Amino acid sequence: MNRTTKILSGLGFGAITTLALATGILKPTVKLVALSSLVCVPVIGVSHWVIQDKANEKIKAIQDKLDLAKKDTQKLAAATADNERLSQYLVSLKNELSQLQNFVTSLKSENSRLKESQQLQSAQIEVYQKEKKMLNEQIVEYEETYSSELESSVQQKVDEYIASDRAKLDAKYRSALMEGQAIHADAVSIAKAYEEWAEQVGQRHAERRDYILGLTKEFNGHISGIEEDWKVERGHLITQIEIYTNQIARLQQKLAGDLVEPIYLKCGFSPEGQIANAVAEWLWNHQRIPLKVTGVESTDSLLTAGYSYSHSMPIQELIKAIEDNSPVIARTLGLYAIEKPHKLPIADILTLKIKRERPSRKTNTLALYRNQQEFIKYILSQPIRFRLIGEPGAGKTPTVAVMLAHLLARGFLEANTPNGRKLPYTIVEFCNPLAGISVKNSTDLDFCLKWDSGCKGFKGLAEEYRFRKNKSNANYKNQVGYIWVADEIDNSMAELTKDEAKPFKNSLKDGGHINIGVIVMGQSANVSTSKGLSIDDQKMMTNIYIDSVSIRTFLSQYGERFYSRKTVEKALNTLEEIELEIEEQNEVICDTARELRIAMVTAQRSPVFYQLPYFDSTVIDVASYQKKLEKVIAIRSGRGETLGNMDVLADYQNPDYESLSTETDTSGHSPYAESGTSRDTSQRPNCPHCGSSIIRSKGNKWECKNPEHSTIAPGKPKSWKKC
Repeated sequence: MNRTTKILSGLGFGAITTLALATGILKPTVKLVALSSLVCVPVIGVSHWVIQDKANEKIKAIQDKLDLAKKDTQKLAAATADNERLSQYLVSLKNELSQLQNFVTSLKSENSRLKESQQLQSAQIEVYQKEKKMLNEQIVEYEETYSSELESSVQQKVDEYIASDRAKLDAKYRSALMEGQAIHADAVSIAKAYEEWAEQVGQRHAERRDYILGLTKEFNGHISGIEEDWKVERGHLITQIEIYTNQIARLQQKLAGDLVEPIYLKCGFSPEGQIANAVAEWLWNHQRIPLKVTGVESTDSLLTAGYSYSHSMPIQELIKAIEDNSPVIARTLGLYAIEKPHKLPIADILTLKIKRERPSRKTNTLALYRNQQEFIKYILSQPIRFRLIGEPGAGKTPTVAVMLAHLLARGFLEANTPNGRKLPYTIVEFCNPLAGISVKNSTDLDFCLKWDSGCKGFKGLAEEYRFRKNKSNANYKNQVGYIWVADEIDNSMAELTKDEAKPFKNSLKDGGHINIGVIVMGQSANVSTSKGLSIDDQKMMTNIYIDSVSIRTFLSQYGERFYSRKTVEKALNTLEEIELEIEEQNEVICDTARELRIAMVTAQRSPVFYQLPYFDSTVIDVASYQKKLEKVIAIRSGRGETLGNMDVLADYQNPDYESLSTETDTSGHSPYAESGTSRDTSQRPNCPHCGSSIIRSKGNKWECKNPEHSTIAPGKPKSWKKC
């Protein structure tokens, strides 16, 4: 502070001097000196400032060193204190270590003493064990040698007695005798004592044996009891293992997304839910199929139930199993029907439609439904150009047989028109490609079977067509009507060329001119896909569909090509009602020949449904047909009567001239003389069990068709081999 003041004072003095010089107050010499001094003042000031800064820096460095020295002094003092404390702790540790060394020394001495004591005790134990072993051996030896030693001792004494001086013995006989008696008495007492001792020893041995046997028996009893307890416990353990195994398997199935048992819908008293649960319960009890009832929906008499299923079971197998058992389920649960199940496309849910009751009638069936008599009238009112369509086993052949019976009874009408005159004779020739092959084929038309091949049948029709077209055969054409019947027409037409099928189509178009009629049978209800048969060809024939599947196929796929949409819908509703009605009536009919069947005829304005005649309603009089057939053969060969012959005309005008008898045919079978296929002509027998004459030939067997057969001859077969 003083130094700064001095500097400022010097500066102030210099400034005043400078001012005086500037104002001219001083002399020139003084001015010069003053100016020189004034020039030196800044240099001195600057030097002073530099020196002052260096001094301050040194002072600061010294001060820092002093602070570090103070800190080191403090650390040294702390280290000294720690060193003293550690020295004291080291002394205490040395004391403890010396104590521990003394304790270890005492433990070592004690351990050595205990080891010596243990060695002494081990030696004593070995000595005791040896003594014990030796004593045990002596006891065993004494037990084994006691008797022998006793005997040897006695024998030794006796020997010694005998070896003694006999003279002394003689001298002392009396005394010896007394002594001998005494000895004898002693010996007897000794023997008795020995015997008592031996008895006691034997008794002890017996007691010991009984004791050991008792212990053994008791031990065996304990062992057997333990074994029985172990068997029971083992059975319990096995049962628990099986239970745990089943539980593990069920858990594994659950983890895999499978059902281990059915899960029913909690529906309370809802009948719809109870029905759905009952279906799931039936499938579980009878087929071991677990289902989960997911929901149920009811509309009118239709119930739709949803079920989830196990992922391990293929859906197609599940659907097939439910579909195969649906009639049994419906009958068991008192339901009307169960439809085929379907899987939802958006979830693994199976829907099952259940009909609780018969559906209500939707339409009046009388408008489009006709009875059997009207069907026969319709057939007789149409040209003989019929096509029967039906699934296999629908009854096409028996239906054609009934139609032929009525057509033969009426006779062939000239020009194949309803208003034509009746021809004197009618012949039928049947082509069946499955003759002699199919066991399902009916034998109703065997009486007129001529060809067993479709190709041969069409060739035969072509020959008949050409023969009738020949003008020289006019007499045959004008007297004999010809009906060509063919089965499997769809397959036969598909195999023929256009030229081979042309005679058949010509017969459809102008067969009436030469008195030819056609009846064909097939299975295809698809109008547009029938090979060889165009739609125009089919329109020329009266199409008769004789089973529900074919009828529904035609109406659904092709109905609107021929009829209006309203007409088709009405026909489908009528078909549904007729099916329900026929199903109700057929439930109480036992004879298949008497079951109700329907047919649909494609009439001009609307399809019409007919009830088909019973299969056994009429039987062809084959014997009468055979007689007329012989006359036809004669006419064809030119040897028969002509129409100019009055006898023939009189015979033609006779009302009894018919080819059909409504009575039962018992005169034989298949009398067609010119047929290329020989058939059975033997006399039909009566049923050997019920005595009925309603007999039908079926291959190499006779079959009884009496509906009362089961009642008259219960348990007896309806068929038997031909003799």
